[in-house]
Amino acid sequence: MAAENEEITNKIRSIIQDRNFFSDLEILAFVLNSIRKAILSLEARTATLGDCYLYLILLGVTLKNLPRSFNKEFRNHCYAVMNNRFDEFEDDKYLLCFFLHPQYRGIWFIY
Repeated sequence: MAAENEEITNKIRSIIQDRNFFSDLEILAFVLNSIRKAILSLEARTATLGDCYLYLILLGVTLKNLPRSFNKEFRNHCYAVMNNRFDEFEDDKYLLCFFLHPQYRGIWFIY
């Protein structure tokens, strides 16, 4: 049991000492922060269909801005999930609400 714990400790130590570990954490925090903002905004009483579509697009932009060197499995999984969500939103009601949204005026806002 002690040898197994030491082996696990050594594996964890090698992962943390990897030079990409902290940069990967920073990128993951960037993605999770965008998701957090979207969830908080969509839980508001004033959320509309336009907000849903707007934050879906902003999450897509966040994923598009991920570095190419970042974990390819994670990127592919995120793209697959986003594509499924966009398929669910393929409804004219969402598009209409998006274009009528007060924050959409032909330009993107920075949040």
